[in-house]
Amino acid sequence: MHVSKKIKQSFLKNYCIEKVYYKDRLYNSTVKYLKKQKHLKSSKVLFLLNSFINKNYPICYILTFKNKVVGFVGTIFSKKIYSKKKFLNCNIHSWMVDQSHRAVSSLLFKKIKEKNSLITVLSALPRLSKTFINLGFKKLIIKYKLVFIKKILSKQISPSFYISRDKILIKKVLNKSLKRILKDYSNTEYEKFIFTNNKSKESCFIVAKKTYKKKIFKTLNLIYCSNPLFLKNNIINFYKIIEKTFNISLCGEFYMKENDSLFKKNIGLSFIKNKHIYLNIIPKNFKFDLLYSEVDF
Repeated sequence: MHVSKKIKQSFLKNYCIEKVYYKDRLYNSTVKYLKKQKHLKSSKVLFLLNSFINKNYPICYILTFKNKVVGFVGTIFSKKIYSKKKFLNCNIHSWMVDQSHRAVSSLLFKKIKEKNSLITVLSALPRLSKTFINLGFKKLIIKYKLVFIKKILSKQISPSFYISRDKILIKKVLNKSLKRILKDYSNTEYEKFIFTNNKSKESCFIVAKKTYKKKIFKTLNLIYCSNPLFLKNNIINFYKIIEKTFNISLCGEFYMKENDSLFKKNIGLSFIKNKHIYLNIIPKNFKFDLLYSEVDF
């Protein structure tokens, strides 16, 4: 038994887990590995790798064997508040390890756990469910609701509602924390806009991302809404305006509890799909949101 343990320790000495920061000494070799690997589409991984850059936290961790990169896991760190308590949140994406080294793939997660943060995994393959549970993660269910909004109603848009996509105008009406979100989502792949009722002067700041379903139907997936109640109460006008502004057929949202859904049940043809996510801890009054995470999953 003692000999077996020594052999294992000797074997593991060939492996190393390293943090990678944006444009540091390991960045180029990591990008090279991602472009050569066949596990995931490299363009999507690289897009996430270069989003939400924070010099205080790594953008990923790599697994090396005798100084050669053989594994990768992307990390997006952010600060979130639940029950008035601040949490360092680490969203995991794009976990991949070369076939011949998968026996030690969990080393990547053990290193991340040392950060003592709330770890979320939103895009795990179904076959990895037992792996995450064995690593101490809790499995939760979120819902993805997709609403067909193309010509949803013949009713015209109320003239008091409008959308503003002008960055200068948006900045003028946002508070400090929302300006930070606007900055962090500066990539042009994200849509940022203000939805406003000019009569009541109520509004909400929205972050979303366009994608395609079945490679045909243009879809707008909502990532963040600063004033959910306002959006819920004016969802018909919202649907009509975004259909016209973005030329989309579908609008999607992710949520955990029914009360958190922004889309009303009885408006439009809708489709709901359950998805499993994993958390290492579940904070009190945890509320799911998509900020600082991947959207296409």
